Formats: sequence, structure tokens, C-alpha cells
Amino acid sequence: MFSWVHRNGKILLAVRLIQAFSASYVSIFFAIYLKTLGLSISQIGLVLTGGLISSTLFNLAAGYLEARLGRRKILIFFGFISVIAGTIFAVFSNTALLIAVAIVASMGYAGGFGAAQMLERVILAQSCEDYRRTELYAIRSTIGSVSTAAGSLFTGLLVVLVSWGLSEGSAYKVMFGVFAGLNLVMVLLYLLLDEEAEIKLEESKQVSLCPETKRYLILLSILFSMDTLGGAFITQSLVAYWFFERFGLAMDKIGLIFSVSSLLSAVSFMTAARVSKRIGLINTMVYSHLPSSISLAAIPYMPNLWTSLVIYLGRSLLSMMDVPTRDSYTMAIVKPEERARFQSLLNIPRSVTLAIGPSLAGYMMQFIGLSTPFLFGGIIKTIYDVSLWYTFKDIKPPEEKN
Repeated sequence: MFSWVHRNGKILLAVRLIQAFSASYVSIFFAIYLKTLGLSISQIGLVLTGGLISSTLFNLAAGYLEARLGRRKILIFFGFISVIAGTIFAVFSNTALLIAVAIVASMGYAGGFGAAQMLERVILAQSCEDYRRTELYAIRSTIGSVSTAAGSLFTGLLVVLVSWGLSEGSAYKVMFGVFAGLNLVMVLLYLLLDEEAEIKLEESKQVSLCPETKRYLILLSILFSMDTLGGAFITQSLVAYWFFERFGLAMDKIGLIFSVSSLLSAVSFMTAARVSKRIGLINTMVYSHLPSSISLAAIPYMPNLWTSLVIYLGRSLLSMMDVPTRDSYTMAIVKPEERARFQSLLNIPRSVTLAIGPSLAGYMMQFIGLSTPFLFGGIIKTIYDVSLWYTFKDIKPPEEKN
């Protein structure tokens, strides 16, 4: 199975399995956990923002140091950051310490450690032939989505632990301890990567982007920043908080919602790979994402829990089809030796807007209205979808030029 995927690609698929599971369940209860420490929702938003700013800086450093230090060493370093963070959360209760650690390790972000994932995507791009690149990204996204679903269900263990007699604080610490252990397994998997994971087609350690690539970088940075800002208003931690506050749902119920959502997203990932072969990567990204963007704005304005859930879960069938296609597209339109630098620079404005989003959303939820971020997020994402299609509809990846 997956004989067409290089050994490194298979290792990183296994990493994604663990990564998505651990990041998922922590992100669901993270905002609620911070509330138990005495933080307001606006303060929680600031903590999430700080974590994403930290991720941005690490992302930038990884893009520039990958040739000098090596991708494997950098991935191992990021893995240990998560291990240490999980351990500290499992052992200590000092609020100031936990906030500082959460910021450094980007705790509470469902996507996992951003800088590590950037390098993983670059390595995956050279782990198969071009014509199967989108399929490989779709497989990775599907694995991530199924693992996220499992992680969402795993959140229900909090309720079980409390029912067994543990205090709420002790139950959270057990969950963080499991997070640390899982990330240690990821570090061991990173150690198995071979030389093929490093930069290919490059003699020099300094990479200069060609003028065309720089043009793509500027345009995509602006567009992806819009999409990221819209998504930052509704991070998984804040959506979980919204369900908790508006409908009074317990963690096991919230976990079940996110689990079903992730399974529906898994369907969309593999569908994206097939659809993109027929209508192209850009068309797949926009045609699937636009309806989900419009639906986003309507979710909190439904009359009850069930109607909100129908739209939220229905959106999950479409909202993630652009993930593997976007990853594939951004790797395809630049030269192989430019990919890591391009991705790290492309991620900077996205990370900045992603960092700003939770703070703005937290402020909106506390001072304007609990549901306001959904409306703003949907509008911004809709503008992004239309702009992306008009800007890039004629720029084709290699496999679509024949």
C-alpha cells in the first residue's frame, strides 16, 4: 500500500495521525480550561493570539534555517517543544507559567505546531511524482481529519475521569500528560526520516526566489491572509466555547460534534483529489469553499441547537476541500528548491492574521455579541473566494498544462 510514496512520506503520514489526534482534543477544551484558571474570553483570545505569533516567528526561522540546520533537526526541536509544554501543563498549576508556555508552544491550536507542519508539507511534495501530489496531500488531510474526529471523541474522557472521582483540574492534567506522551512518539518518528527529507536540487544553502515566484508570493499572501483572518475568528477553541456558553453543552457532547464534523471533512478531502483532476485545483478550491463561507455566517443565527448543527456539519462537507488542493497548488507553481522558503514567507502574513483573529473574536464575543465572529468570518471568507478565482484562474500547475 502506498508503494508510490517515498519512505519519508509514509513516516510523515504516521506523524499526522498522532499530531492531529493530540492537537484536536487539547484545542477543544483549551479555552474552557483557561476559563477555569480565571481568564475572561477576551484574555483567552490574547493567549491564543500570542501562541500564533510565536508560531509565526518559528515558521520564519524554519524557512531560513532549514538548509543550515537540516529539516529533520528542526522537526525534532519543534516536537520537543510540544513534549515539554504538555509536561508542564500536566505538572504545574501556576497561571502565569502556563500562559507563557501556551504562547511559546502555540497550545490550543487545532492545526498543531505550524512551523513543523510547513516543513512536513515541503518534504511530502518531494515524496511522490507531481501527478500524485494532490492525492498525497488529500490522504494526509484525510488521515488528519479522521484522527481529529477520534481526538474530539477522546475529549469525553474528561467527563469519565471526573465521574471516577478525579477533580476537574486533575482530569485536565491527565489529558495534558497524554498529549506530552503522544508528542514524544512523534519525535521518535522524526528520528526515522532519512537524507531524502532535506533540500533537493540545490547546491547552495541560500535560495533566491525568482521574480515570478515573488509575484505569486505577494498575491497569495494577501489572499490567503483574508481567508486565514476569517478562519481565525472561529478557531476550534472559540467555537467549542460558543457551544459551551450558548447551549450549555458538556465536553463529551462538544467533542462528539467536532468528531462528526471531522469525519465529514475526511469525505471532502478525498473528494477534492478526484474533483481537482476534472476541473482543476483553483476551481475546486473556490467552488467548494464559497458555499461553506456563506453558510458560516448563518450558523449562529439559527433558532436552536439542531438547526445550527445542521448548517455547521453540512459546512464540514465542503469547507475543507480547499486544504489539500491549496497545499498542492502552492507547491506546484514554484520550483522545488524554492518551496520551503516560499512556504515560510507565505505563512508569515497568514500567521499574523491568524494571530490577530482570536483576540478580535474574543473581544467581539465579550463586548459585542457571542455570535459576531461567525458573521465577520463568513463575509471575509466569501470575499477571499471570489478574489482568488479572478486572480489565479489562468495560472495552472504543471499537471494541468497539457
